[in-house]
Amino acid sequence: MKKIALLILTLMLAQGALGQVDIESRRTLILQTSLSLRGEEQPNAFGYYWFNENNYPWTNTALRVIFAGVFGDTELSYFLPANTNIAIGAGLGGGLYIDSIIPYQDGERLGKQQFYGDVITARMFVNETIPNPSPLPLNLRATYSVTGSFFRKTDTTSAFTIPDDFYTQSLTAEFRFGGIEPGLTARRGAELYVAADANYRSGFDAFGPNGLLLPARVQYDRVYGSLSAKIPVQQTTFYARVGGGLGEDLDELNAYKVGGNLLGVEPFTVTVHGYYVREFYAADFGIANLEVNQQLTQEHAVTVHFYGDWAVLKPVPPDTPDWDNIFGVGAGLSFRAIKDIDSLISYGYGINAIRDGSRGGHEIGLALQKQF
Repeated sequence: MKKIALLILTLMLAQGALGQVDIESRRTLILQTSLSLRGEEQPNAFGYYWFNENNYPWTNTALRVIFAGVFGDTELSYFLPANTNIAIGAGLGGGLYIDSIIPYQDGERLGKQQFYGDVITARMFVNETIPNPSPLPLNLRATYSVTGSFFRKTDTTSAFTIPDDFYTQSLTAEFRFGGIEPGLTARRGAELYVAADANYRSGFDAFGPNGLLLPARVQYDRVYGSLSAKIPVQQTTFYARVGGGLGEDLDELNAYKVGGNLLGVEPFTVTVHGYYVREFYAADFGIANLEVNQQLTQEHAVTVHFYGDWAVLKPVPPDTPDWDNIFGVGAGLSFRAIKDIDSLISYGYGINAIRDGSRGGHEIGLALQKQF
């Protein structure tokens, strides 16, 4: 159960810190899992129920609640009566296994260097929606957050020092123009998104294999951006995205995580089909994703999906900071079953994934979604 629960909804913690006020009413249940067909990947799964309501529980407020068993997050926004384009708010969340690390090297899982991490976070924010003549909304958001990280060993050897418990203060600025409809079956949207954060850790110390302790970097900075569009043309949907991130003084805990068949989970992990979920820990990276979906039948909305992914990345220590390219392709089949549950079965092939001394990785994914 620990292995399955290890990655339950870590993305929602990140989205809470890197989110925007969402005024759409949503009651959505999503479950996803990803599994390697050859290799030593830990089983990965997550699921959550997402509640979002405007003018609830009072006028001029919006409540968002995310529940995922071992993780929960709540955010309350208040729209100023004198200018409802401005919202102030606060959030509180946390859960088990959220800050866990499972490192890989050349496709081999480093079981003696993995450890569990639990998290609790509180934040305050100001969000402004800037009216403009286009149908695409323009949002600016500033967030101050404090996160506590608490670590436990798994089968980590005595020759490995896990991180001490510590607190991180973060200042985050975000710019979002437009938006992509959330959900596995969404078909439209265009978005330009940029986020920058500055972070300071209190009580943080070096960790890693004894004799090769990683530097105790108490301050770090990140900048992330993406440009994406999802365009329907009759029964075909085209999705394209380019983006990337830069970091200064990053380590495994705060690096960009890249790889896997999971969809719609950034910034928790960046999707590149055919690789282990979060196989690569990057200080800097660039990404390009392309997806083409073709609906075959109106009944049950049977749709085929084709994926193509490319990423270039520079890993964090202790890996050598050399740039590397990874390529992934994939295909999937989705349909709407009983009770209007949307299901997606996908296959990904990591073209230059290293598995058992040879190249080529095989990954399968399963996703379920129910809108209430």
